[in-house]
Amino acid sequence: MRETLYIRLRAAEPAAPTAYCIAGHESVASFAIEQAPLADVIALAAGRRTVVLVPSADVRLTTVELPARQIAKVLQAVPFAVEEQFADDVETLHFALGTRQADGSWPVAAVARTRMSHWLSVFAERGVRPDAVIPDLLTLPVPADNELSLLFDDEEVLVRSGVSAGFVCHRDDLQFCLQLIDPQRGRVLRTLIPRDVAFDPSTLPWAQEALHGFPHPLAAMLQGIARHPHIDLLQGEFSPRQDLLRLWRPWRLSAALAGAAVTIAAGAHAIDAYRVGHELAELRARNQQRYQQVFPSETRIVDLEAQLDQQFARLSGGSANGGLLPLMQVVADAAAAVPGLNVQALQFRDGALYVSLTAGSLQVVDQLKTWFEGGRAARMEVQAANAGSEGVQIRIKLVPA
Repeated sequence: MRETLYIRLRAAEPAAPTAYCIAGHESVASFAIEQAPLADVIALAAGRRTVVLVPSADVRLTTVELPARQIAKVLQAVPFAVEEQFADDVETLHFALGTRQADGSWPVAAVARTRMSHWLSVFAERGVRPDAVIPDLLTLPVPADNELSLLFDDEEVLVRSGVSAGFVCHRDDLQFCLQLIDPQRGRVLRTLIPRDVAFDPSTLPWAQEALHGFPHPLAAMLQGIARHPHIDLLQGEFSPRQDLLRLWRPWRLSAALAGAAVTIAAGAHAIDAYRVGHELAELRARNQQRYQQVFPSETRIVDLEAQLDQQFARLSGGSANGGLLPLMQVVADAAAAVPGLNVQALQFRDGALYVSLTAGSLQVVDQLKTWFEGGRAARMEVQAANAGSEGVQIRIKLVPA
């Protein structure tokens, strides 16, 4: 049986220091953790199965309940089912599924397509295609309902709170983050602490079960990777099957170009007419898409210009419960009052304004709540607040007060 090369990817740069382990088919616990530049580590993949653990700070975890049982159909439906949970446009995200749970729910991992492509590109440039790409947090033990699993990794802490739930935070922010998900402090912290991490877990006011003795964070991850449910991100457009389709596309393009040349020779005027008609159809489709993004409740479009005029008249003319413009003024006032808050996207439907925001830290969420408690023209509901390596992504819902 082939050996397995486990790689802990921290930065997808050829010179980045990277921890790795070469393991046989027996227990990985007996194999040493080494470190080398990423380019040198990738060179070791020849003839070996390659498993890459990627930073969970760049991955968001959730669950969905969908009636479909086929993974392909569930993947198609997931973006629509979780759209309101994410501040990002779901069209920019790549989704992957875990194993369907006994209650019918599906674990879901989401990552930016650009980030996924960047991770894989550094391997592809050296002729390597990973066999699995797994968020590192999902190697931790799945905690019971009254537990949380923690792994201390230098200045970061990985916290797993369920089969497909958890977060990554800076060590200084750990108590604040734990307080958000367990305000009554009723859960037991199962802490994995590598030898070179100087941290006294007794400083946290929670009951604990500390597990010491790991030589490296990767060693703790490898002990759990085979025993605990995880999600392989190589699904959908990044699956091995899609790689085969990508190899075939250049030949399909050549065939299409050859056919186009014959058609051009047969009648240039006909092609010009088709091209203009096609461009007009694409323009109409894009306009309708933009309209439905702004007014998602409008599912049937008969006369785009007339319907757009009606929407602007309704929004600017005012309504009994306030309409869009007063809610947008509240957003502008909040952004001015709360330092570090940036507005990314707005969506108005069913009398509510959905706002995607970014901030530098989770403390901004509390500042925003405090500001709205001061008697504003709208009520706020925080629908999502996800911390990652590029800051905090926040999604809120505003309705007239």
